[in-house]
Amino acid sequence: MICDKTQLGMRRGARSSHFSYRPLLLGTVFALAMMSGRIVPAEAQTQPQTQSQTQADAGKPLNDMRRLLASGDYAGADRSLRDYLKQSPDSPDAYFLLGFTLLHEQRPTESLAEYTQGAKFREPTAEELLGVASDYILLKDDADAERWLVIAAKRAPEKPLIWYLLGRTQYNENHGADAERSFLTCLRLDPHHLRAEYNLGLVYELLQRPDAAITAYRTAIAWEEASSSAKDIQPYLDLGMLLRKQGKVSDAVPLLVQATNGAPRNPLAHQELGLAYEQLGRNDEALGELKAAVSLAPKIEALHFFLGRLYRKTGHKDEASREFAEAAQLAGTQTDTSVPNPDIAR
Repeated sequence: MICDKTQLGMRRGARSSHFSYRPLLLGTVFALAMMSGRIVPAEAQTQPQTQSQTQADAGKPLNDMRRLLASGDYAGADRSLRDYLKQSPDSPDAYFLLGFTLLHEQRPTESLAEYTQGAKFREPTAEELLGVASDYILLKDDADAERWLVIAAKRAPEKPLIWYLLGRTQYNENHGADAERSFLTCLRLDPHHLRAEYNLGLVYELLQRPDAAITAYRTAIAWEEASSSAKDIQPYLDLGMLLRKQGKVSDAVPLLVQATNGAPRNPLAHQELGLAYEQLGRNDEALGELKAAVSLAPKIEALHFFLGRLYRKTGHKDEASREFAEAAQLAGTQTDTSVPNPDIAR
């Protein structure tokens, strides 16, 4: 239970850490909308509402706001919801919908304030708590994200998405055993949940179980190969990275090529393929990949260092000096020094 329903906002002094899966949230909030039943997809707008929703909305013009949200008009929904709340300042549904809207607009602090207002009038549902947790993910506050996801999982243990996001949060906190349990729960509920499967591979790497990690990645890739839908490059990239680090570079290259072909603007994929080519002595190809990575993420110190090292190895002293100087200039200037993985679908 939530002891104090009004305390959904950021706690002072909350611990913050880097989350590598913030791009997932656009997909997460869409799934949240579909799960909640409070936002009707465009193709279903002509269908009758459930009796419970009809009763909840009796006399309330919230359906138009839901249609705006379903169509992706978040600015329009924002304006309409604020106007509605001026007339009905005690509507929890409107506050929660506004919180959802602001989350999608990546305004997490404002979103939390609206969720907190709504919680003054009724308990948030599990799906609404998922929105609260997603705000904390955007704010890089792993502890509070996990706290609300745990509560959401207790309220709706049958929802795979909640267990999946809980596993991601626990993984980012280095809570490997907890993350494994959450991902396995997600997979029991949804046996072909692709993201849960390859994230389980990441957990097994964290737990120093590389053989289990390889099995998870290969399972996810097999599912993808059997599917006609668009490919998610992450299991290819994850397995390629692991094999490269194990010294199985020739096995890693085809996977990393697939990752770069599927996500040509992903600097991490280009970095990993470049490093693999370098290990194989294919220096011209390595230079091309590392230059691509630098062009996509010019503020990452490590990429300039790798490129400078390869330039030095290939006798390009001036170019090497320039890259090392850029790396030195960037050193200590970035709060997040990891190579971006923008296509991540964690």
